[in-house]
Amino acid sequence: MADKINSTVYWALAIIISLIAIRLVSLGLFPLYDTTEARYGEMARIMVETRNWVTPQFDYDVPFWGKPPIQTWLSAISFNFLGINEFTARLPHLLCGLLTCYLVFRFTLSLTNLSKSVLSILVLVSSLGFIVAIGMVMTDSALLLAYTLAMFSYWQCYAQKNQLYGYLFFVSLALGMLIKGPVAVVLIGISLVVWSAWQGCFKVAIRRLPWVSGMFVFLGLTLPWYILAEIRTPGFLEYFIVGEHIQRFLVSGWEGDLYGTAHVKPRGTIWFYWLLCASPWSFLALGLLFKKENIKKALRKEPDQPNINKYLICWVISPLLLFTLAGNVLPIYVLPGFSALAILIALNIKFTKLCNYLALFTVLTLIAMLSALLKGAWEHKSEHKLLELHQKSFKEAPLYYWNKRPFSGQFYSNGRAKQINEKAYLRDLVNSSGKIYIAIKQDEFIIFKDLFDVHCVVEEKSTVRYLLVCNDKFENKVSIENSTD
Repeated sequence: MADKINSTVYWALAIIISLIAIRLVSLGLFPLYDTTEARYGEMARIMVETRNWVTPQFDYDVPFWGKPPIQTWLSAISFNFLGINEFTARLPHLLCGLLTCYLVFRFTLSLTNLSKSVLSILVLVSSLGFIVAIGMVMTDSALLLAYTLAMFSYWQCYAQKNQLYGYLFFVSLALGMLIKGPVAVVLIGISLVVWSAWQGCFKVAIRRLPWVSGMFVFLGLTLPWYILAEIRTPGFLEYFIVGEHIQRFLVSGWEGDLYGTAHVKPRGTIWFYWLLCASPWSFLALGLLFKKENIKKALRKEPDQPNINKYLICWVISPLLLFTLAGNVLPIYVLPGFSALAILIALNIKFTKLCNYLALFTVLTLIAMLSALLKGAWEHKSEHKLLELHQKSFKEAPLYYWNKRPFSGQFYSNGRAKQINEKAYLRDLVNSSGKIYIAIKQDEFIIFKDLFDVHCVVEEKSTVRYLLVCNDKFENKVSIENSTD
């Protein structure tokens, strides 16, 4: 029996290492995709170029008020030391995911044995949403790390009566405020309030924390950046606190977004997203939930012994409760509960070969997804192919995007791409004697076909746009007319 258990654990470790290795190798294989990855990647590139480490910028001299700076700092620091490319943009976010794995392992090990701790990592790493998200340039991998640290620290402070973990809890809150803002504190608060009420230990739970000195730590780490950000760009606090954290979630189709469009979804969509992103383990978790003995175990009152299952359940459902009534949600919003789900499953199932088979499903799914990307499945979501061979040329001749300039267009032109929307201005540019580049959608170039036939040729072509060079010497070039046959 011991040999079988050891064999299962060894195979689990092999699967964990394989998933992480595949994700690591994949970081540099694909361009930064619009909108999220390319936007945050470009903000980090601008931060390095301008040396403005206080205010993330949506574009040159245009402040980005939508998020605090940590996710931009992560990629910007990586760019600064390792160079600007896709791998270095994504690497810090993968490292955040690995640190989360370590915290989950430590948390589980404090509750049970080594093999179960390995199982918790297997569940986390093989959750589809987790393994995909930690290799992307966005806020959520760092948020998951801060959330996991906060919940781990609080439990140790409460169960072990260790004040050092109490201070670490407030450090975690500060990290959350600098990663995502007040919503991070709200998520943690929902988890702890619901759990303490369910456990019947609300007053004791409050008294466990070193509130006075802990708040000094929290405010000392948080306020300097928020104050400086408001001084640098007045209006930040009103937009970020009221707009991004109240109106965005309560007003369906909110039109106050300065940086994009609201994601209008039916109320309750977040639960479907959880089922999808936490697969294949979400289905196993639902099966555990509806077993009578598990329900009795979770509901059993133990006033002198805190119930870890109750704690983990509240942690899992906290983001789901918060976003159930939200009109604007994304699938990634379910991620903060994944660490708890991994520990909950590890504590309540037997570690058998079935666990490894479920994890292998994720390995195969991930390989299939990456293969599809390598074949160009999302080529239309990035300007990399259109611009990659001509980046040096944009130093000598300006690049203009007609009607819309994607964030990847900014990133892959090193910030040199400009957007134009007026037909007369575009005609004046093309009729001038200077060499210019124009990126235009294939279904829109017909508007200026008479002009392009005389002055321009196709320099590059993607599935969405042409890159035209105008007023150049057209030796051995492909004409517009030939390229659209």
